[in-house]
Amino acid sequence: MKKCKPILRNSFVSMLLLFLLSGCWSSKSIEDLNIAVGTAVDKSKDGKIRSTLQYVIPGAIGNSTNKLPQQKPYINVSATGISQEPIGWETTLRREGSISGAHEKAVIIGQDLAREEPIREITDLFFRDIDIRGSTLIFISKGEAARTLESKEAEVIPAIRLVEIAKQELTTRALRHLSLMKIWGKSNSQTSFLIQLIDLKKGEIDFNGAAVIKGRTNKMIGILNKEEIEGINWITGEGKSGAVKAFQKKSDKPTYYQIQSMKSKIKPHVTGGRISFDVKIESEGRIAEYWNPHFKPAFKNKTIKHIENAAAKEVTHLVVNTTKKMQKEFGVDVGGFGNQLRIQYPNVWKNVKGNWDEKFSEIPITYDVSITIKDYGMIGSKKK
Repeated sequence: MKKCKPILRNSFVSMLLLFLLSGCWSSKSIEDLNIAVGTAVDKSKDGKIRSTLQYVIPGAIGNSTNKLPQQKPYINVSATGISQEPIGWETTLRREGSISGAHEKAVIIGQDLAREEPIREITDLFFRDIDIRGSTLIFISKGEAARTLESKEAEVIPAIRLVEIAKQELTTRALRHLSLMKIWGKSNSQTSFLIQLIDLKKGEIDFNGAAVIKGRTNKMIGILNKEEIEGINWITGEGKSGAVKAFQKKSDKPTYYQIQSMKSKIKPHVTGGRISFDVKIESEGRIAEYWNPHFKPAFKNKTIKHIENAAAKEVTHLVVNTTKKMQKEFGVDVGGFGNQLRIQYPNVWKNVKGNWDEKFSEIPITYDVSITIKDYGMIGSKKK
């Protein structure tokens, strides 16, 4: 009898484990969920807010056939209201099943709305929704935001593709992606910042500059173009790759320097209450393209110095023009200068942070750019 007790106990435990493995009582079939992966928020014609939710259709993914028309793997549902919460409830009446926001990837805001309403208020619901993650990316659309959630390609889910492209960070002509949590911090500190601007051209997403968000109002006040975004990435040192024009004269044929690394150090100076900045920019890379036969061979020291100097002049041109745009046209600091002043001169920062954007517009900034070519691609030999 004593030997039977362990056997009975073990049998009972095994049966209990099998029962628990049978499933969760509260689970729902994926087909019964409306899985939201993207949201577009626009200003409607009557002045209200128009929200478009993009839901994934699981059954349509990878279900192509030659006999039947290809079903899109997503559906967009729109509604209009005075704010996001009532719109959300309105969209629940358009689809059977409950909404799941745990896989939300992107929120795209139309620029007309971004110019009229604070970004913090437009995105308030996304911050408060416990299902939506803080890593969700934010974009501004040059036209109607809802257009960016459409695609003519089969098996493409626009919101997911948009995020995948943004996270590649393959060129200095695009901004580093910005998440909900980062926007929360910038908005609460009343810091001016940039949000990647996107457009739809011939059905394809185009990363077309950046929206300038003024810290005090938290509204969009203008646009930086792609060249000015390059300037911002050089100033902040946040670029990962890309190319720079490395020729100055019109008589020279194209030569391009490919970025392999970049770093920037913003150094504030305070003398007698006068603030100034020195920015040291350094980059290492390679010759990516070389169309100048009268400079051959490319790997001679004299030629290398010529190309390095030409690339450095181009980078200097980019950062100086971008600085003028920040200071004189928009009157905002979106290059991180104020943050460096806060770190290195906290007492000075306390006195100027209340009107920093206005103060920043009059501060002198100097740049020192150094470019070093390390190799020449498949032609030539590595620099010793």
